[in-house]
Amino acid sequence: MLKIFGMLYVLQLMRETVLAWNSETHKPLYNAIHYTDTRTDTIIQENESKNLNIVKEIEDITGLRVTSLFSGAKLKWIIDNTSNITQLLTMKTIKLGTLDTWLVWKLTKGKLYVTDITNASRTLLMDIKSCEWSLKACQFFNIPISILPTIKSSSEQYGIIEETCLKGLLIGSIFANHHAALYGLNYTRIGQIMSRYCDSCIVSCIIGTEFTKSKNGLITTVAYKIDNEPAVYALEGWTSIGGKAIEWLRNNMKIMATDEEIKLLNINASDVYFVPAFNGLAAPHWKPDAKGIICGITHYTNKNHLIRAALESLCFHTKDVCVAFERDTGITPYQLTVDGPYSVYSNLLNYQADILGIEVERSQMTDMAIYGSAKAAAHAINIELGNYQSPLKISEPTTTEMERKNRYLKWLKAIRRSSGLSKSQLQVNQKSEKLDKYSILRTKILSTAYLMVMMVMMVLSDKN
Repeated sequence: MLKIFGMLYVLQLMRETVLAWNSETHKPLYNAIHYTDTRTDTIIQENESKNLNIVKEIEDITGLRVTSLFSGAKLKWIIDNTSNITQLLTMKTIKLGTLDTWLVWKLTKGKLYVTDITNASRTLLMDIKSCEWSLKACQFFNIPISILPTIKSSSEQYGIIEETCLKGLLIGSIFANHHAALYGLNYTRIGQIMSRYCDSCIVSCIIGTEFTKSKNGLITTVAYKIDNEPAVYALEGWTSIGGKAIEWLRNNMKIMATDEEIKLLNINASDVYFVPAFNGLAAPHWKPDAKGIICGITHYTNKNHLIRAALESLCFHTKDVCVAFERDTGITPYQLTVDGPYSVYSNLLNYQADILGIEVERSQMTDMAIYGSAKAAAHAINIELGNYQSPLKISEPTTTEMERKNRYLKWLKAIRRSSGLSKSQLQVNQKSEKLDKYSILRTKILSTAYLMVMMVMMVLSDKN
């Protein structure tokens, strides 16, 4: 029997991270560009200013938003800013890809140049319907389609590892981690929703094997594709800062000593709201200029209120996506499954149940991505692991509908306040100066008119 190796777990949260390398030397041409890197914002802005209609067309083709988060703009940045890149392109000795492509290339000594469909669907270069590279999207970012890796399913027999202590093992699955968790949970029914609490917060809603575009700010992604089976799609919303808000409170603000304080947190809900928009707000709000804010603080606010507000930001974000999903599909969420390292905290699950007003469940295995990857790899050699069964932690809502509505409206108000803070003071001053200019002008005109009227009245009075 062939041995199997699931590639997923080493790629955790790196589905939009990219790099380029020389296929002859096998060395990177530049440092990998992380998914949160915003240096490509100018590329996006330039493309939008040239032809907004083409931008909309690319979004229709890929199912994504044309933003700096996705890989296409990052690959373009590398091509535009790497020395000797023209020569490498001419000689066709340059390779581009997300981290799964790089790792498979290295492990197989350059024999495999592939990517899986879940990672490819996050590049802004793949046609979401045909599941192939889009010529129009590649031309939009000026990336030669001929130098991109071959798109494969998430589960098949790719090849044998020829490097490291893993030599001789079969690569049986390549997955972006969030997508592997969906597969591990056996998400096949339309309307099933999972929220993954990790450094970011990602919420996916299964929509089946037919592509559907969101009209309420979500993106469409490939949830998974197993061998020759049809691709399963999902609507998705996310924020790049989820659990990292807790890390920020601990490391930057020194409010917490360790994450263990979350378990001991015992404080009622307050009107303190934390919007961790450290890199702007992504789906479904799409406010790249948003900045992180904490609002609702009073004299009685203490560190525990801030910790709870940071945890609740994951819950409110999940609520945002569920609301958008319901508007898109007409399906009212009835249950939410949570996953990821922060899902171990039962009080966080309770907060989520109270904010959504539905049951929230979590399995004993809090990282289903590992199981999903193994399940997909096993499938590649005709071994069915089946569905993972374990006792569930289920949280029931304790709030009234009025309480939920009231708090959610306040959260949305906090979201609005987080926007517009990035405008430069120069812009504000220029606007003020313009207003002052016309204000002064109006004042001078009125003063002159008033003086002339008074003089006429004086002359008429003298004649009488």
